[in-house]
Amino acid sequence: MSKINNNKKEDRPVKFERIYEDEETISIWKYDLNKTKNGPVEVEIKYKKGYQPPKPQTKKTLKDHVAAEKKTIKKKGS
Repeated sequence: MSKINNNKKEDRPVKFERIYEDEETISIWKYDLNKTKNGPVEVEIKYKKGYQPPKPQTKKTLKDHVAAEKKTIKKKGS
């Protein structure tokens, strides 16, 4: 019985990129299999023209919630 040595590497490229596009952004994921095999090395996000980012919301503390609750109680009692 003879053994077959199949030492040929796969024809997968070592460096490649994938492009994902949706309504608001274009994402380019760059891979380098010499550096890591688990995920992209770099991700570049480009926003399309006319994109409006969402306005940041302020965080409410417990003190803010208590004050708002007191206002609603006073309105109900009047």
